[in-house]
Amino acid sequence: MKYAREVTAAIGAPLIIWIIGWSPTVVYDLVIASVGALALYEFLILGRKKGYELPIILCILLMLFMMAAFVLEQVSVEMGVFASLLVIPAFYVFSRKPIEEALPSSAIAVLATLYVGMLGGSLIRLRNDYDALQPKLGSKLVFFLLLVVWLGDAGAYYVGKRFGKTKLSPRVSPKKTVEGLAGGVAMSVITAVIIHYTFLREMPLLHAILCGAILSVTGVIGDLAESMWKRSAAVKDSGSLLPGHGGFLDRFDSILFTAPILYTYWHVLQFGFTTLNIMQG
Repeated sequence: MKYAREVTAAIGAPLIIWIIGWSPTVVYDLVIASVGALALYEFLILGRKKGYELPIILCILLMLFMMAAFVLEQVSVEMGVFASLLVIPAFYVFSRKPIEEALPSSAIAVLATLYVGMLGGSLIRLRNDYDALQPKLGSKLVFFLLLVVWLGDAGAYYVGKRFGKTKLSPRVSPKKTVEGLAGGVAMSVITAVIIHYTFLREMPLLHAILCGAILSVTGVIGDLAESMWKRSAAVKDSGSLLPGHGGFLDRFDSILFTAPILYTYWHVLQFGFTTLNIMQG
């Protein structure tokens, strides 16, 4: 379909806005878990394309348990990590898979499960934890993350297409350039400043600028990491469930990579403000 990318965005954008800003917590959590399950499925399929047998259903169940740990007080995140590190190797111990494939197969399965589960879980924490502290603060931070990363990605594409000459990582992604990266960082910073002045006054201007730059650069690294895995598996896209955008792992690779960074940054920022107020008091 010629305009598949635009149609997908037109349908998906309003839905995403409602889910982040106005949906009940349980709906948001279920959507993130569903996206994580689909992204993990695509990740594991990359491993299968390399010829390794991976326990897809088991990995998805462990990932969902890990996601639940980010929501339920009765379950700790460590328990989800421990379960993955224990159950997946145990599966290969008792399976009849070729012993020669045990090391790379179990390594891929553990990496994929922890990568999507832990990084995706931070998206749940980013909204839920900070919404609990201040109404809609977490939702604003998720909007900040998506807009800064995705608009930065668009800026990098158009600047790189027009001015790009110096390859950023030719082995992994031949089309990405240093000039495109600079354009993406500039667009992310501009977006962060606009967001500060429109709906996120809680984030000081200096920190909005710093966050914009950091998230832009780390978003590119996350995108390059996924491109590296796809190139290793000799595929162009991780999937085809999002017409015009590839798969869920393609669309959310940068978001998965940057969500824990923004969560940690805001946590440290608030800790610094609290400490400063105590010292001044």
